[in-house]
Amino acid sequence: MIMQTQRLSEDDLCRAFAEKVADSEDFKNWILSRTKFAAGRFSSRLLKQEQALARPRVLPDRWWRHWFWRITELEKEHETDVLLWFADDAEGLRFVLHVELKLGSKLTAGQAASYAPRARHVLKYEKRLPHQDFATVFIAPTKTILASGADSDLFDAVISLEEVGVFIQDFARATTQATPPATKGA
Repeated sequence: MIMQTQRLSEDDLCRAFAEKVADSEDFKNWILSRTKFAAGRFSSRLLKQEQALARPRVLPDRWWRHWFWRITELEKEHETDVLLWFADDAEGLRFVLHVELKLGSKLTAGQAASYAPRARHVLKYEKRLPHQDFATVFIAPTKTILASGADSDLFDAVISLEEVGVFIQDFARATTQATPPATKGA
């Protein structure tokens, strides 16, 4: 946990989120219950070690962090804040969660729209993390989700920072420091 006097960054929350998924079966099951992989949540396991080994030049404690891909149809390099690779052994399925986490800032222009094409690209071309399916997840303060309007609908799952705060104390604390994004026309 981050010291109480220190202001949390999105990166702090991304790390706390990824590590909680890795360390808590209850949290992993709850997150998966919010996605299309809900039925297999109890038989799914996070492939943390395999994911860390997939990028040998990246420090092992950053296994989840900032996976970048150059995607032709999007005409630039894109990154995923938190990438989580799972195996559902009961179904013989491997799948990936692409997580975008916002603390107080809005989604940038085209950011939400880029997640599904990126996930399809990774599914088709990423040889280091073979998988058969994916889901995109948007985590943000409720105010940010509401201000995002139709952009939040472009994600497969939307989870509020406040909901995650029930499981992760830093998320609960972050909800008090998040500044709401400006509303349109303000």
